[in-house]
Amino acid sequence: MAANVEAGSITTLRASRVARSSTGSPAREAARKHFVGVVMLIYLLLIFEGSLRKWLLPQWSFYIFFIRDPFLLYAYFVATRHGLWPKRSGFLIFCVLASALGLLLACIQLGSQEVDELRVTLAIYGWRNYFLYMPLACLIGAQFRAKDVARLCLWTLLLSVPMGLLVFAQFSAPVNSAINVGTASDTALQFQGLVQTGDHVRPMGTFSSLAGQIQFVASSFAILLAMLMTPARIRLVPRWLLLYAVAGIATCVAFSGSRSIVLHCGLIATMALGLAVFGRGAAVRARALLLPLLVAGTFAALYPIVFPSGFEAFATRWAQAAGGEAKIFESGVLGRAFYAVYDFGRLFDQAPLLGWGLGLGTNASTILGIKIEGVMPLMLAETDWSRHILELGPIFGTLYIALRIALVVWLGVLVLKALRRGAGALPLVLFAYAGYVLLLGQITGQGANNAYVWLFTGFCIAVATQPARARRPMNDRIRVLERRSRASNTSR
Repeated sequence: MAANVEAGSITTLRASRVARSSTGSPAREAARKHFVGVVMLIYLLLIFEGSLRKWLLPQWSFYIFFIRDPFLLYAYFVATRHGLWPKRSGFLIFCVLASALGLLLACIQLGSQEVDELRVTLAIYGWRNYFLYMPLACLIGAQFRAKDVARLCLWTLLLSVPMGLLVFAQFSAPVNSAINVGTASDTALQFQGLVQTGDHVRPMGTFSSLAGQIQFVASSFAILLAMLMTPARIRLVPRWLLLYAVAGIATCVAFSGSRSIVLHCGLIATMALGLAVFGRGAAVRARALLLPLLVAGTFAALYPIVFPSGFEAFATRWAQAAGGEAKIFESGVLGRAFYAVYDFGRLFDQAPLLGWGLGLGTNASTILGIKIEGVMPLMLAETDWSRHILELGPIFGTLYIALRIALVVWLGVLVLKALRRGAGALPLVLFAYAGYVLLLGQITGQGANNAYVWLFTGFCIAVATQPARARRPMNDRIRVLERRSRASNTSR
């Protein structure tokens, strides 16, 4: 009799678990999985789009730049058709309102000046960078499950070693070799990268610019660090993959020549220490305190030994850049890092009330040679916050800056609540990566930054609100009841 009661309890608990984990009808779940597949395709295209532009189809480079957008619009279509948009989402409401207001502002800007095809194109491109990818974060946060995030982590870490080998090859090759600038015979279609020294380029990996490579390495490091800090029994990837990824990511960092990569990874490791304060359980807190310090210390100690040529080039690059910044910023590299926080204020009395126009502060504007009163926009506004004032004007530019700050604060609160529920390291390190880019990164001026920040903001929302966290105690209860049932049957 007791065994029957225990078995019935197990069945009831399992049925309850399945009912809560269900996303609705089979058709809706199939649509959700289809949406997840489209997002993963967008993510892979983000990583390999530059390879198509540089080496395979350089003559179609301009069109390939927008290769992700049709799939993004298709993802929105799938979500709309099958009702996948989150209900009662303040974030989504903000996205819709901001997008509509941005479209209205773009029309007013075009109507108040002499319109030509180039300015219309730039306005459309500018609106895309500001608003098109933003709702994707809402959808990812609502529809990605633990297994989907596990696939993201697996694919990213698997790509780290091939990326590391490519970075080493680019570092070792001449600055103007095909592996660095691409296979196009027309120099206008080549991708000239930044240099570390006269002999070494700052590798761009599979991307068409260093900005994309920075995002890949920083986000990969965040995932790796989270997996290292996660106990093996609940880790999303196999143990062997961690050692594999350590080699790949360390190689990417060592030969990058990028201070942004090193500083961003350092920021992620520093913020990961927060799990020692907000994490649940002594073992979790001890691991959170030791692992980031161990990873950072080990890399710093082995860098000049294992990667001597990369270390020498990076040290030279750092010294040269620091010397130049010391003449401009009192605090050197730190002064440059915080420059973005206050620089926008000087443009309040220079930009028109409604701005010079969406798209004028983007890299596309610089490439096309667009000027504002005889001056290149990049010379007027180097940081993203300054570009908001330049493009949108003092009022709407400040509102967009406030929106970015509000999203970071909201996401941080979401992650903090998840940590208090015992969510583990992944929400925190993803926030450490995406939060900085969302706050201060050049997300409206550079395409790769734009896609990365909204994708990973969505991934961060997903892991911070993962329903599976609430079912873990239920799984433990089921196991207890199963053991009791087996023990009762044995005694009989």
